[in-house]
Amino acid sequence: MKRNLFLIGLCLLCNPCFSWDLSGIAGGRSNAMGSCSVSLNDFWSINNNPAGMAYHQFLGVGISYENRFFMKELSFYNAALVMPVKIGTFGLSMSRFGFENFNENKLGLAYARAFGPYLKMGLKLDYLWFKFTDDYEKRRTATFELGIQSDITSDLCVGVYIFNPINIKLQTIHNERVPVIFRFGLSYKVTKDFMMTSEVEYNSESQLDYRFGLEYNTLKEFYIRVGVRTNPATACVGVGYTLNRVIIDISATMNQYTGVSFQSSLIFKIKEPDL
Repeated sequence: MKRNLFLIGLCLLCNPCFSWDLSGIAGGRSNAMGSCSVSLNDFWSINNNPAGMAYHQFLGVGISYENRFFMKELSFYNAALVMPVKIGTFGLSMSRFGFENFNENKLGLAYARAFGPYLKMGLKLDYLWFKFTDDYEKRRTATFELGIQSDITSDLCVGVYIFNPINIKLQTIHNERVPVIFRFGLSYKVTKDFMMTSEVEYNSESQLDYRFGLEYNTLKEFYIRVGVRTNPATACVGVGYTLNRVIIDISATMNQYTGVSFQSSLIFKIKEPDL
């Protein structure tokens, strides 16, 4: 019992660092680049900015797992399915943070589409539920996410993302609310093998977070990534590798006060659809 209470308290203390834990970045690629994600176009855009799914080229499924501070009770899980069709790209995702006696969960349905060569938009509907041991009633609510990306040039992409713009309530008595999260950023391909990305995140329950990341394609299928973020002050590093139909990304982040966290993700290409 004491251990469970300690872990619940630790989860709550982590909120200023992660600003509602399900808002964490999914996928080892973005996590290795200082959590930069809003202007990227990849599979995990379904969690990070649904507009990035608009040009997705394959039907695939993915899973990711983050171990925070070597404590399984602070684990962050993600699973997703992304399916491109003629009218756009659909996606289904599931996220979970926590352990048996304290967990946060999110089920999302997303859709993205490109409107001409310069505009991509995405919408995601979310169902959220929270559990605080069997002695407390589960709390449930729903909200949505919006994302926009614009390819200013073939090398420069700008992205905007907002989560929970309606500032939905969790519990009326204590006026608890799911935070509003806004991200703005850009990515620039310096060369075909080297990319820079940066963004800023506003969270209604935290201070501004500035992020910066680099990605270098050293070999045809191998990537090296580094990044930093300011809130909390964190250094990030990671690698990525594509093996036939499987994409593997691994990242590590380090904060001098809370320690080291690891995230790994797998993406399975089921097939290349005939669009």
